[in-house]
Amino acid sequence: MLRRWHKLLAPFFAAFLLLIGTTGVAIQITDLLDVPAKSQDAKGPTAAGKTPSTGKPKRTPMGQWNHWLKELHSGEIIGGGGIAINLLSGIALAYFAGSGFWMYFTMWQKKRKNRR
Repeated sequence: MLRRWHKLLAPFFAAFLLLIGTTGVAIQITDLLDVPAKSQDAKGPTAAGKTPSTGKPKRTPMGQWNHWLKELHSGEIIGGGGIAINLLSGIALAYFAGSGFWMYFTMWQKKRKNRR
């Protein structure tokens, strides 16, 4: 029964899991490569590196890329449907890991039993 569900769900979720994994790695790389702008004049609310309206730090080009990747990774980029697919993909990953382990374990037990 597990093998049947495994074969049925795997092709559908494989693309989403690959996307989530790839964007997760890309997020970590862009975090490491992003060097925030140093503030040279921190006296006023419009100090270098901050937007005048919000006071939040400006994003560097790498930071903008990182932000876009995070939205893609979480599914937010396409709204509620993307978040739902992301959630289902996470559940599918847990299922694949658990069922794969269980199938391997039962196969190992059968081989061990047949040796006796």
